[in-house]
Amino acid sequence: MKILHYSLGFPPERSGGLIRYTMDLMNEQVKQGDEVYYLYPGHINVLRNRAYIKADRKNSKINFTPYALVNSLPLPLFGGIKNPNDFMRSVDAKLYLNFLEKLQPDVIHVHTLMGIHKEFFECAQSLGIRIVFTSHDYFGLAPEPNFYYQGRNYDNTNTTKQWMEIGQTAMPTWKLRLFQTSLYPFIRKIAHKIKPQKLTGLDKTQKNVNENINETINKNSFELLQQYYKSIFSMISFFHFNSTLALSIYQNNIQIGDNYACISITNSSVKKNDFRIPKKATKIAYIGPYKTYKGFFEFLKLPTLLQDKNFEFHVYGSDVVVDLPNNIINHGRFNNNELDNIYQNIDFVIVPSLWKETFGFITIEALSYGKYVLVSQNVGAKDLIDPQFRFDTVKDIRAQIDNLDKYKVREQKSMDTHYSEIKNIYLKFLP
Repeated sequence: MKILHYSLGFPPERSGGLIRYTMDLMNEQVKQGDEVYYLYPGHINVLRNRAYIKADRKNSKINFTPYALVNSLPLPLFGGIKNPNDFMRSVDAKLYLNFLEKLQPDVIHVHTLMGIHKEFFECAQSLGIRIVFTSHDYFGLAPEPNFYYQGRNYDNTNTTKQWMEIGQTAMPTWKLRLFQTSLYPFIRKIAHKIKPQKLTGLDKTQKNVNENINETINKNSFELLQQYYKSIFSMISFFHFNSTLALSIYQNNIQIGDNYACISITNSSVKKNDFRIPKKATKIAYIGPYKTYKGFFEFLKLPTLLQDKNFEFHVYGSDVVVDLPNNIINHGRFNNNELDNIYQNIDFVIVPSLWKETFGFITIEALSYGKYVLVSQNVGAKDLIDPQFRFDTVKDIRAQIDNLDKYKVREQKSMDTHYSEIKNIYLKFLP
């Protein structure tokens, strides 16, 4: 089978569950004998205004064939959209028509709408190429990936006014373009060394917003932008939702129809391990970015809530400077090859997300290592956890810990199993 994927790029420029899943799925498909191509938003070429697609020689040694979309639409990786018209710029349809006619894929698998033009979908539709979309984020339904702004989820209040309000604190397009320059990874690394980020309980994006937003932002342009993304979603042939949570949010915001499936995802680090649940669990961990929306500061409440119990508290995932209580051990950033050591050192993991996370790989990784996992109701991967071990607030965790003798760890599926699930979706479209 010939498959074209669209996602955000390669590590280390791009990171997170979306990138990891895309890479692992493509590698598994190649391993299984499929012909795989990859299109992603590349760097900005200031010497040429128009968008174009080029073979990616930098990453040419990988198993699949990569192509870079140079001068893509901007990438609002966080913080929203300030200038709607910059995200609706049209391109000559021949750009995508020629590309798709050259590759002639059996199916296109899209992992995000960021950076890609509407003409891509129109050309695929005109050529009769089916498009599968996996719900890694909410971009397109929302002006940023998380449906989370200034400390709250707004998926149930997704109005034009809300998009305009978010636009007040969003970066201008020229700043977003900096994330697509070839020097950005180097600049980011140097900046952190020169002036390490100091973390507080509020993310920097949470700023005061000018209440009179109608005077500074064109309401009509945001309405057009919302219609722009809805028209793209209408051209999706099949929706692959990675959780029932993601499914419910998409259904609440756009018309989905009957062409969808809800199938949990996995990655290459999920494998059978020899670890066993300890008889006495004493080491509690948070693993992930030290961000408010990920529930990091909710986790920091646990030493107080559980102060009469004999627990150790550990956090893993970031090198940002953060003030922690003395009874929390900060292990900082880690590499994937350190996972075995990390999970040998902990007994159970808390996943306290505040944003409605479409899935959450930490959950299945910890389960695959035989660890207890307690999850927020906002975590999509809660589908894999017994409901009695899902919490509304971290205050519920105390009672759940007292009932750990009832906890059963499920075996997690491997990439080759998930490969078959995805292939069955693709086969729905082939004669």
